[in-house]
Formats: sequence, structure tokens, C-alpha cells
Amino acid sequence: MGKIKYDFYKNPDNKEGKLKSEYHIRVCGQQTISTKRIIELIHNASTLTPTDINAVIFAFQDEIANQLAQGNIVKLEGLCSFNISLKSAKGTCTGKENGKAIEVKSVNINPEKEFTERVKELASKNGMEKVIARHSDAITDEKVDRILTNYFSTNKAITRPKLQDICSTTRYMAMQQIKRLTESGKLVNVGFENHPLYMPTPGSFEKKEEDTNY
Repeated sequence: MGKIKYDFYKNPDNKEGKLKSEYHIRVCGQQTISTKRIIELIHNASTLTPTDINAVIFAFQDEIANQLAQGNIVKLEGLCSFNISLKSAKGTCTGKENGKAIEVKSVNINPEKEFTERVKELASKNGMEKVIARHSDAITDEKVDRILTNYFSTNKAITRPKLQDICSTTRYMAMQQIKRLTESGKLVNVGFENHPLYMPTPGSFEKKEEDTNY
């Protein structure tokens, strides 16, 4: 069993002392455990075959989806409960919509109290380990601009993950910097809304107009 790795992060925008704590704690170094890996772990801990486990998991998923699609609440004792919420297909609800104008907004998952307590107990048994995560709460706008000036001397465009990487900052802070730079006109999105790609505007980060053809 591995220990939970964590680090402290400074709370942003703590104006007028509205937040009780100056810092918050995040889990670091998380890995995504796939269904295949879960099946392997269950197989190693039992006499069930991977094929049987896989069949049960997918049958489980299908039946939960089927029950939710009928508007029912699915409660898995000791684990969680599922339910759905609805919305108007047009976005604004007038109270006069018929069935075709109403759709599922989201599937809601609520852990059972017993399951939460079980996770807490196991986490306490495994222990916690302080690590130094990659984050830079105190990085200044001026430092980000210097880093980008150097980056754009050999590159034409940048993505949010790349900015996060070269500035050694968090995803949230990288998004905040991109918001600042696009609103100030230093960067422009030349990609798509869901897959943005940012280029410097003429005169920004020592870029000349001929270097910023979109």
C-alpha cells in the first residue's frame, strides 16, 4: 500500500480575509487506475477469472444506466448512489416543455457514508507523505513574460499545458496567466475553442508583425 502524497498550495484571491485558511492541501502524483488494472487486482486477490470480472463490471454498468434512464435511483449499499437531474433542451425552462424538450442534465454520484469512512480508515492506515510538488504560487507576471519572450524566440505558438510546463506552475495558475495575456492582447487564440493554440500578437514578446502571421 502506498502513502498518499500531498503538498500545500496557497489560496488565490483571499481578499478581505474571506477564506479561513491561507493554504489548502492537494493530493500529488495521482495515477489513473484503469478498469483493466482493477480487474487484474481483483483477480489477484480472488479466485475469479479476469473474464468473469470483466463481464460482471460491464453488466453492472449496463443495468445501472438502464435504471437511471428510467428515472430511478440506484443505491449500491456501502458504496454509492446514482441519480439523474434534468434540464430544458433549449437551456431556458419555461415550465411548458413537453417530454421531447427535456433531457438529462447530469448523472449524480453520491458516496455512501460507510464507504467514505472506509476510505478514511484505509488512508489513515497507509499514512501521508509530504512532497515538493511542481507549483509556483508566487510566480510574477513579469517572470512569466520573460519566460514567454525566451520561448517565443524559437517557437511560434504555445498551449496551456506547455505554458504550465515551462513556467513550472499549476494548471489553475497557467489558465490564469493565459486569461491575463489574452485579455491584455498579448496572446490570441488561433486554434479552436476546445483545443486552443495561442500565438503572440505583433509587438508582444519581442515579436515582429511578419513573425505573427496566423
